[in-house]
Order: sequence, then structure tokens, then C-alpha cells
Amino acid sequence: MQIRKKIINIFKRKEKSGRKIAKELGIPKSTVYYNLLQTQKRQFKAGTDFWDTDQGYAFMIRLVVASIYSFAVKGGFGAGKLKSYFEMLNIGSHLAVSETTVLKIIKEIEKLILQYNEVKTKEIKSKVKEIELILGVDETWFDKMLLVCQELQSGFIFCEESADDRSAATWDRLIKKTFNLSK
Repeated sequence: MQIRKKIINIFKRKEKSGRKIAKELGIPKSTVYYNLLQTQKRQFKAGTDFWDTDQGYAFMIRLVVASIYSFAVKGGFGAGKLKSYFEMLNIGSHLAVSETTVLKIIKEIEKLILQYNEVKTKEIKSKVKEIELILGVDETWFDKMLLVCQELQSGFIFCEESADDRSAATWDRLIKKTFNLSK
């Protein structure tokens, strides 16, 4: 448990003085009083006392991670916009939400997504010896021509790539690249 949470929990019970809490936790009493003062300052802002509860703190962490995943990882927003968003939610006094911190969290989420992919790929490969695929290839046009390779039973799209032509050589290159086949 974080020191801040320990101090808040002890002060909520009002059983001990700051000096006794400092001695019990093995930290300077100035740290205890600083944390108490910060908690009191935060609670002057309407509705922020919820964030100091265990449920509020857990929700705040979930909110920050979900926001970063949705807006930055999936939506392409930058750390500066997310910092502004968190400031509007008034959680900057409870969590570090600077641009640098947000960027670190973005990188950590991206790293965890890649690790998850590796683990799941290994798990699937260890369970499946041979997969029968029925592939369908087609071209579709929007602004440019797109070559699409899809597994017909599941509907899983293996690749979509823009191309200038739909020749056999172009399809051959795309299929080899998609399935890591030697040339």
C-alpha cells in the first residue's frame, strides 16, 4: 500500500497523532503532515474526496488507463491533449498526469499489447498443429485500389494493402509477405 493511502486511512480513523503515525510507518512526521495537508487541499474542490477512497483510487487508475488506451493508443491523441483532459477531470492533484507521465503510460500499454500478442500467438501455435484455411482474394476500390485477402469461413482479414495493379505478381508478393513465405 502506498504511504499516502496508509496516512489517509490512519487519519480517517483519527486514532493517532501525526507523530505516532510517522513513528509507526518509519517516515518523517513532516511527510505525514504534508500528505494530510495535500488531502485537505484536494477535498476543497467539489467532489474530489471520492478519489481518496480505495474505490475512488482504483476507479481513477482504471479511468486513466482506459482514457489513454482509447484516446491515445487507438485514437491517435497526443500526451498533451490527454494531460488537458485529465486536468479538466480534476485528477491532476491525485495522480501524476504530466505529458511525460502520460507518454510513459502510452509506451507501457503498447508494450503490454505486444507482449500479450506474443503470449497468445505461442499459446495458439502450441495447441494447433495444422490449420486449414480457405482464402479468398479480391480487389476493392475506394480512393485507391485495395487488395484484400480474407479467410472465407471465419471472415478474418489477413491483409489489406493498396496497390497500383492487380497482377498475379503483385498478389504473389503480397501473399508471400503476409504469410512469411520464402521467395
